[in-house]
Amino acid sequence: MYSNIADLALCELPPTLENILIKKLDVPHEFKGEYGWKKLGQAFEIDNDDLTYLETAYKRSVGSPTKELLEILDKNQCRTVGEVLNKLKGSHVNRPDVAWLIHVRQK
Repeated sequence: MYSNIADLALCELPPTLENILIKKLDVPHEFKGEYGWKKLGQAFEIDNDDLTYLETAYKRSVGSPTKELLEILDKNQCRTVGEVLNKLKGSHVNRPDVAWLIHVRQK
């Protein structure tokens, strides 16, 4: 479906794949209890104040901290889908299952 998703800017991430990230990272990991979006933000060295703001805003509304984080990574840091997938697979975030799901669904 997508020839090389890793090279896409985050703003070009197809909605179906973005929804996978949101559904997987907005909820705590079933065994570790950690939020994937927060671990991903830390892996990209997003300021803790920004991460706390995302968490607080999420608790007040029905918004998605993952979606907001992806916007920050796209607009402020010009990150690509490939960079996000690499961080998901890395030891800090440790969510290769989510990266694998994106890889499988993009075909």
